[in-house]
Amino acid sequence: MEFQVVDKRHFANPENIPVDSLPEEKPRYPTYVEELMARVTETERRFEEKKQQLDEEISRTKARLEADSERNLELAKQTMLLPLLDVLDNLERATQAGAEARNLDSLLQGVELTVDLFRARLQTLGIEHIPVMHEPFDPNLGQAIGVVEVSDPGHDGVVMEEVLAGYRMGDRLLRPAQVRVGQSVRGKG
Repeated sequence: MEFQVVDKRHFANPENIPVDSLPEEKPRYPTYVEELMARVTETERRFEEKKQQLDEEISRTKARLEADSERNLELAKQTMLLPLLDVLDNLERATQAGAEARNLDSLLQGVELTVDLFRARLQTLGIEHIPVMHEPFDPNLGQAIGVVEVSDPGHDGVVMEEVLAGYRMGDRLLRPAQVRVGQSVRGKG
């Protein structure tokens, strides 16, 4: 006689276990592979932390550089404009002296001194007047706004009148001179 055990518990027979109640099986790897995967996960975590730290440092550096740039720009403006206050002071003194003295000569003298001071201050900033009078017209330095008829053919194409002065700062043109250029009467035919 053969002895047989029948297990009637529902979980003992795999066919009776509902599929959705089965625990999810994780793939099993050898121990060294699991160690490598743990290292990779840890390295990725540290990488993300470092990346976040670098992003924060870049943001702080950018903000600091922008603030420094603004401060430097304000200092440059102050350095550039401070000498011009002397010019304003002289203009105010000239107008006050002219009003008190009722003398146009003293007013004119005060304004001329102020113009000289202003030119000197511009030169200290590196700004120079471009000499164009009686020179051949150069479209790189001047803008012709009209012509002047000349009888001497040697003055044809030569600047005869400077309407508005031109200025440069080093090699850079700040403002072209506005001029009238000589045009020979004989060339008109």
